[in-house]
This record gives sequence, C-alpha cells and structure tokens, in this order.
Amino acid sequence: MGSMLAGILGFLGTLTFLSLLALLVFFLIRRAKGQGAPAGPKGFHGHHHGPPMPPALQVLDERLARGEIEIDDYVARRAAMLGTLPNENEWTPPAAPQQPPAPPKPPEGNDPQI
Repeated sequence: MGSMLAGILGFLGTLTFLSLLALLVFFLIRRAKGQGAPAGPKGFHGHHHGPPMPPALQVLDERLARGEIEIDDYVARRAAMLGTLPNENEWTPPAAPQQPPAPPKPPEGNDPQI
C-alpha cells in the first residue's frame, strides 16, 4: 500500500512540476512577443516599428479615416508637415472615368445601302 501511495504522489508531483514549467515557458514567450508588456498610449498593444508618430500626423490620419478630408488634401498636408514633396508612389484616387467618344455619324445623302 505504501509503495502505491508513493507512486501516485510521485506521479502528481511530476505532473505539477511539468505544468508549472510549461506555464513559465508560455509566459516568457508571451512577454518576449510584447503581449505581456504594459499598454502604450490609449491601450495600444503591439509592436512599434519606429519612433512614435507626431500628434499632428496622427490627427491628420484620423481626419482622413473619418472622411473629413479628401485623399489629395491629405497627401498635400502630410507632405507639407514633413517638409517633403508628395510622393508619386503614394496612392491617389483614380480619375473619373470618361465617356468614350461617340462613333462618327455617316454622312447623309451618300448611303451606299440604297
């Protein structure tokens, strides 16, 4: 009976140790990915790929997202804030489609089908 109890306790102890080890590895990996790090501004979680955006550019981006300004106005204002010319590689809205020209009318009086 004593060896059976020792076997059960040994199994439970090993299971507890392995569970704690797995939990530790999980939290270390999660923290390394940045999910366990404290929240940034306004609760933003995630990776920052560079310096924080200046507040004026952030407001400009938000105004574009809300539809308060047009894209061409956004591109011009952003370039002015950054002191650069608008980038030709940036997306610009396509021009309005133009109506194809009407086919020329046949001259009257010279109808070859008569």
